[in-house]
Amino acid sequence: MTTTRTITAILALGALLAVPAFAHGRGGNQNTPPSRPSAPSAPHSRGLLAQLLFPCEASCAGDAKACNDAAESTALTCVSGACASEVSAAQAACATDRMATACKTAVNALATCADSCLGDLATAATACRTTLSACRTACGSGQ
Repeated sequence: MTTTRTITAILALGALLAVPAFAHGRGGNQNTPPSRPSAPSAPHSRGLLAQLLFPCEASCAGDAKACNDAAESTALTCVSGACASEVSAAQAACATDRMATACKTAVNALATCADSCLGDLATAATACRTTLSACRTACGSGQ
């Protein structure tokens, strides 16, 4: 049961971390290499230009990032408030050896304690993705 909760927590966190990547989209034709800017001081120029060319989609991506950042912040606050002793115990147990049995046991205890917070995080991440999808659809129909 603890393993299932740990796996669920890892999947929820992975899903949350993937949303910003989905927010940026594929970026056009993947078979054509992007043109490089001549100015070396513009490492993210493609993203900047995309914001100018597709402001609606850029706004959607920005909103999705803000949504995910808020969800993650809420989850961190939830876990650190509800599971303060488990966080401290896991930090201490894992400080010298992350592969030690004591570390794994402490992390499992933390995951069990954090289960409700991580469930809320997964729900919030799903809502962020749904909102992003609806926003991008609205961009396509409005332009």
